[in-house]
Amino acid sequence: MSRNETQTCRELIEPALRQAGWAFDRQLELGPGPVNLSGGNMYDDTQRLVVDYLLRLGPLPLAILEAKAETEAASDGMQQGSRYANRLGLRFSIASNGSEHILTDNQTGAFETLPAIPTPDNVLARAGRQVAWETWKKAFETPWHVDQVSQKRVRPYQQMAIYETMFRFAAGLTRVLLLMATGTGKTFTVFQLIWKLINGNVLANNHILFLTDRNNLQDQAWRAFSAFASDERVVIDKEVVRKGEHQVGKIFFANYQNLDEELDGKKLFEHYSRDFFDLVIVDECHRSGFGDWFPIFQHFDQAFQLGLTATPREIDDIGRPLSAEEQRRDTYSYFTGSPNGEPAYTYSLKQAIEDGYLVPYLLEERLTNLDENGYIAPDGTNYTTSNFERDIRMPERTKVIAEDLWAQFGKQGLREEKAIVFCVDDTHAAFMAQELRRISGDDQYAGRITRSERNSHQLERNFAEVGRAKPRVAVTVDLLTTGFDAPDVKAVVFVRPVKSAILYKQMKGRGTRLCQDIDKRYFFIFDYTGASQLEDAEFDGHPANRQKPVKQKAPPKPQQQAQLKPVGQGIQVYISSTESYVCLADGRKLPFDEYRERSKEVIRKISPVDVQTLLDLWIDKSTRKDLRMELKDNDIHVAAFRKYFDLDAADDVDILSKVGFDLVRVPMRTDRVVRFWDAEQPWLVQLVGGQSPVKVQFWETCLDHYSLYGIDDLEQGQTYSAPQFVERFGNFSQLLTQYGGGPKLRTDLEEVKRHLYVPMVA
Repeated sequence: MSRNETQTCRELIEPALRQAGWAFDRQLELGPGPVNLSGGNMYDDTQRLVVDYLLRLGPLPLAILEAKAETEAASDGMQQGSRYANRLGLRFSIASNGSEHILTDNQTGAFETLPAIPTPDNVLARAGRQVAWETWKKAFETPWHVDQVSQKRVRPYQQMAIYETMFRFAAGLTRVLLLMATGTGKTFTVFQLIWKLINGNVLANNHILFLTDRNNLQDQAWRAFSAFASDERVVIDKEVVRKGEHQVGKIFFANYQNLDEELDGKKLFEHYSRDFFDLVIVDECHRSGFGDWFPIFQHFDQAFQLGLTATPREIDDIGRPLSAEEQRRDTYSYFTGSPNGEPAYTYSLKQAIEDGYLVPYLLEERLTNLDENGYIAPDGTNYTTSNFERDIRMPERTKVIAEDLWAQFGKQGLREEKAIVFCVDDTHAAFMAQELRRISGDDQYAGRITRSERNSHQLERNFAEVGRAKPRVAVTVDLLTTGFDAPDVKAVVFVRPVKSAILYKQMKGRGTRLCQDIDKRYFFIFDYTGASQLEDAEFDGHPANRQKPVKQKAPPKPQQQAQLKPVGQGIQVYISSTESYVCLADGRKLPFDEYRERSKEVIRKISPVDVQTLLDLWIDKSTRKDLRMELKDNDIHVAAFRKYFDLDAADDVDILSKVGFDLVRVPMRTDRVVRFWDAEQPWLVQLVGGQSPVKVQFWETCLDHYSLYGIDDLEQGQTYSAPQFVERFGNFSQLLTQYGGGPKLRTDLEEVKRHLYVPMVA
């Protein structure tokens, strides 16, 4: 008797893995899959990203193995294995049916069939990688730290970032770059890395310096390392150095601007010997503060150096070798040794959304007539969006935008949700906050959170608290662009133009965080200034900003007394242009109508003639899986159409039918159930062998469940342990006995699906 996939794994593949010397994780979940924009559950179990085997040398991940039943070709698992290996940043994947083993090098695309599963040493040799395993083994094997209160655990992509960093350090590389999207836990990742390094006793002094450029980032990092005792964590400032208390501890935190201050004729960092720190980490290493942190790195050049960023900078290709100064300012050149070098690990916004760790977003561009056409002042001066609130105050424009934003909040159910509004300057922020308070009728609804606001720190703390704290809307300039974590923010609003793709990505990142406490499935971007033009080509984690080479600074202009900005008055302002966009994985943003037409073309290629072909593909579990994969590969997201068309209760296949065949009326799942009982009950009675009340009641319960949750649930055995089934039919074994066995139930389910999924085109 042929083995199924489970038996093949247990009886053939796992013994072969052990014989080859592999440690492995079986059925490892990389992520829950993309968040559902609507519906009962935040996640869909059918979208879970589960790896058959993650193969490890000790704890070190080296390859993916995709398993197939012994009756299937091993080659059927190659594509899936490569897909998962690429998601984790692993070079090698293996497809195996127990007797045939295909090893794929996902870097070169080469593959070969092997008589046996390769050993860890063989895979390492193929990768050309070596590690001082005797010295570093304890660090690799040190368990992850698990907080006893939060039970927060290291995610697979964070593990990969840590192991890749350690691997490079163990191989003698001293500079490493990690590129991880905003909201994916860079600080937590680094904490776990340091936990392993210190407890693994691989560092000479166990002294680590963590550099930031803002006090709130420094404080956030200090709190994130609370697993270390308070006397092991030191915040470096002038007073600490003056008292001579700066060298006692393990983890040292500092703003690099502070370390540039002088004390007793030396910079603060020069009060440490060059070999004091074993590892120096700089957060947000892309920042223009490079000139401030580079001397610190030079001083501690014997230490390992780690750069963290979500938005690396690169210098433009200028047709000549970069100067030493330009190379230092290029994130890749400094940390990887080459302008074309790769980070040790990359985890992009695109991947985090697909894995289900960050939420997607809906983009609404709404421009006033002044932003579309400009404004000519009475003196003949022509002002455009880039001038508004910088060179001329436009109170009527601010008022109209605030009123339109309030209307959009009402339309999208956001008036009681949190939002961040980015304004041009402090005065503009004050006016915008006042307008939102006026419109809402609540003096605490909107608060200006800027550096010039006296109680900005308290307002910031209130806003960051998940729940009903006020203000509900934070109106700011740039204070909340980085290092600020308010996971329940559901709208990000641009009322200021943005020229830097890096800054745009950081601002957008304020909304990407998942927040299950408020069932946050997505967030909105409302763009009143065209800032979202910077969506192009940076969505999936590529370098966001290419700089021009450094130019000689012009001599400073003589300081002039500040002048009041002119004010545009008596101007007619209205929203003149609106557009909804769908943001694709490759960085493009498409107007919704264009996205719909593009999706229609793909669906019609899959089902060229009519809805029936689409329904036939949907009925079978395996072809449905293939269909979903093809839709995903073509950036067609049913959840986006479900939201835009407001079809929460419709089956996915019926939403696809609407897009592909322009259906005027889309049946809901309940409509399919009602039609089934009206038209198919005599057939069902005959199917189950006459008037069998138990079997008819069983299908009543099944279809009620389908109307709420969809067809995928009925194909999973665990569904039948739900209370509504247990109360009527007992446990799963009792149910199968009453029904006549598992094969009979599975056969009847396939027949019921064929009679459920019939065209309902009115």
